[in-house]
Amino acid sequence: MTVFSVLKDFFKILQTKIGLVFAFVVPLLFTIVWLTGYNGATERVDQLSIGIVNSDGTQGQSIEKMIKESVPYKTENYSTLEEAQQVMNDGDIGMIVSIPAQFAANMNKGEGELTYYVNQAASDVSRSILEGSAEGISTSVGAQLSGIVQKEVVTTNVVKTNNITNFALSMLPMILGFITYIAVMTMNIQLNLSTMMLSRKYDRWNIFWARQLLLLIVCIVAPLIITSVAMLFVTPVASFWEMWGFHILVYIACVCLTQMSFVLFGGLGALFNVAMIPFQLMTAGNIIATEMLTPFYRHIGDFLPASNAVRGYVRLIYSGTSVSSIVINLILIAAVTWGITLARVALHRSPATGAAASAH
Repeated sequence: MTVFSVLKDFFKILQTKIGLVFAFVVPLLFTIVWLTGYNGATERVDQLSIGIVNSDGTQGQSIEKMIKESVPYKTENYSTLEEAQQVMNDGDIGMIVSIPAQFAANMNKGEGELTYYVNQAASDVSRSILEGSAEGISTSVGAQLSGIVQKEVVTTNVVKTNNITNFALSMLPMILGFITYIAVMTMNIQLNLSTMMLSRKYDRWNIFWARQLLLLIVCIVAPLIITSVAMLFVTPVASFWEMWGFHILVYIACVCLTQMSFVLFGGLGALFNVAMIPFQLMTAGNIIATEMLTPFYRHIGDFLPASNAVRGYVRLIYSGTSVSSIVINLILIAAVTWGITLARVALHRSPATGAAASAH
């Protein structure tokens, strides 16, 4: 009987109820989000984009047309290889098909060769699909030319761009981008408990600004230490200052989002923060291209810190290209969520204030 009495008392405690919600809701949320988001992903290869560079003038235009008709992907034409590579480094296309100068003439000699530039910084799934289709494209072009050219041999040359030989470096976007969110989320759980304890002694504004100062210090010092340690083991394309500066911004965005949830939802804020994890993992774009996700989920990552962080680190680590658009996203996330937090604190009436008002 005593055991059942204790069990009954367990259910009277809010933290017990929150813990039980976690046990049921979190696995259920991952199941629903991932199974609906990834559903039919490999059937959406038509959402992938490749670039075509024709350096063989008018004679290469027929080859260009054959390539467009033989692939299921979206295609874009570029005048130079350099232009196409810049677009690929920005993540807008996953592969470049280059038709070299004198391609048609070389075909007559049986020496035709198409060069494929595959971005190794692209998602694992899309990279594998695009690279695997290179041989098929060459075969298709050769088959279509067989009635025109006596020797229809078209060889395939695959060039892996932004390639890295150290596997540890490929893990860095997840470590610095996603694990930062987990760390900050856990920190804010504890700081929320500290805030409730301090609320018995100090007013809400003193607590709020003291907490913001503490968080600001964390957002500067923690990225400095983590970035420094990471760069002892690996060497990304971007400089230390770029890596550190971006990590500071990632920390700030993660702090502002996870802090907001506690101010809005109290103890249930932890559940909200955990609920954001499957969305951020899925929309980061390092496992599967966001274009291949169910349409509903494709742009959710633009509004979440870890998704933007992983995308930004892929650029900084692999190619060193601009992350300005991602920086803007992170600044907006931080500004909006911190603004909501500030407004909620301003509108909140503490018990002491309410009691004082009642006395008057």
